[in-house]
Amino acid sequence: MGRIIGIDLGTTNTVAAFVDGGEPRIIPNDRGSHLTPSVVAFTVSGDILVGESARNQAVVNAERTVLYIKRSMGRKRAIEVDGVQYSPPQISALILKKVKADAERYLGDEVREAVIAVPAHFSDPQRKATVEAGRLAGLTVLRIINEPTAAALAYGTRFRGDKRIVVYDLGGGTFDATCLQTEGDTFTVKASCGDNHLGGLDFDAALNRAVIEQFSEQAGFDFSSDPVLMQQLGELVERAKIELSSSDHASVALPFFVAGGKPLHLQCSIRRAQFDRLAESLVQKSIDLTLRAISDASFDRDGIDSLVLSGGSSRIPLVQRRLREELGVKEVALVNPDEIVALGAAVQAQMLVDSSQEVELRDVVSCTLGVEIDNGRFVALIRKQTQIPAETRRTFTTVTDNQSAVEIHVLQGEELNAGANQSLGRFLLSGIREGARGEPRIEVRFSVDADGIAHVAARDKDTGASQQITVHPVSDEDDQQRLHSRVSVFLERIEQLSRRADADIDDRFRKEIEDLTAHARRALERGDLKTMRESYVALETIIDELQLIVAEPEADDAGA
Repeated sequence: MGRIIGIDLGTTNTVAAFVDGGEPRIIPNDRGSHLTPSVVAFTVSGDILVGESARNQAVVNAERTVLYIKRSMGRKRAIEVDGVQYSPPQISALILKKVKADAERYLGDEVREAVIAVPAHFSDPQRKATVEAGRLAGLTVLRIINEPTAAALAYGTRFRGDKRIVVYDLGGGTFDATCLQTEGDTFTVKASCGDNHLGGLDFDAALNRAVIEQFSEQAGFDFSSDPVLMQQLGELVERAKIELSSSDHASVALPFFVAGGKPLHLQCSIRRAQFDRLAESLVQKSIDLTLRAISDASFDRDGIDSLVLSGGSSRIPLVQRRLREELGVKEVALVNPDEIVALGAAVQAQMLVDSSQEVELRDVVSCTLGVEIDNGRFVALIRKQTQIPAETRRTFTTVTDNQSAVEIHVLQGEELNAGANQSLGRFLLSGIREGARGEPRIEVRFSVDADGIAHVAARDKDTGASQQITVHPVSDEDDQQRLHSRVSVFLERIEQLSRRADADIDDRFRKEIEDLTAHARRALERGDLKTMRESYVALETIIDELQLIVAEPEADDAGA
């Protein structure tokens, strides 16, 4: 039959869990550890190492070792090793394959399905990349669950009752603050705020800079110029940071190595107070996001019942002290911060396959989703903190006469200017009724599923032409095709308007039009992306001026 597991695919470590007799339990790896380092290495002999074995050789094989791949998920980035290119999902899949194999060895059964936890503020492309990594690893990903929601689920199913819970999730590479309301067996997410580039790595970097400064002074050369020493130092600094959570001071030492023809022994001592000063701004940033989530959830700070700490970096004493000062909570969840997300993912996994489970989970959209309309404006269709699954519809129209196709540009973000938000993808709806601009009616249906993944459909109400996609991130190739199409449409539009306004165009403006359109056509012929972008803006200005001459009216909620 096969087993289903929950996985916390972390920036620094990956953890897996399953439900046994109604209780979630951690699955140890082949070395008996609950944490598998999220590290992949390629050896000179062609072997692929994952986990502890990969991390242990990172110092001597830095150029073939991949760390912190989670921060690259959803990006069009290739990791090249010995001339072979790997995508972030492919690297993550190698980690998941090991976790799958370790789980099968421990459980004595095949593992086919999983629930994978991701940061609450992972974008749509990042969520899709995680699902793809699972597929490449031989897993059917039944659900993507937000990490702080999973943490609250692990805590709430152990300590029942009606509570208002704040989850502070500070992992290796990401941070999320989530507010939940529990009522019996129902878990409702009220609000979530976060930062996908705030985590333990940033605390390490702050401490690392201070140590490098001291070591460079002792050694008499720029210490950061040696990649092998930097890799070794990074591991020592991380250990020192962890030690400072239970001790007032820690030492970092690089004994007995040769540089510049002379032997060196470098050592420095770091006190917790010094580390607190280095970490203060990062901690404050996380506190500010936590307070924003509390405000968005309409929680009264005096009425918060429980604080759930998740992620290894939540153990930092400064973090816990500042949280107690700001929130004044009496109850802090006593669940291992490194394991709580995987435990919650396992609970969610069991809920999906066991119909007798009575727990109900209601999550929210972490970022506003919408489309771009005329003049580069962003129209929100599903707003941040909307409960998922969610669906909405809105009708748009055309911006030019006799337009036979409309481009739908889907974005994610909170800014009114579309260009300031993250592009999730574009698609073309063709076969619409041709007519004067503003006449056609195009209905856009936007939905977000239980995994937080967006789906978009568009339909011409007159012709019935429709198009439906799960949006994908835009690549440079997509961008070139889009610009080629838009510049071509603009050139055609300028030709139409120029004929209508011919008698009223002066010689100077006519020459400007001729020069700009010729420049744009050459860019199209060469496939020159940079010049196409420049031409796009210039041609749009020409169209605006010509429309003033022919006195064409503005259209509301215009599409592409």
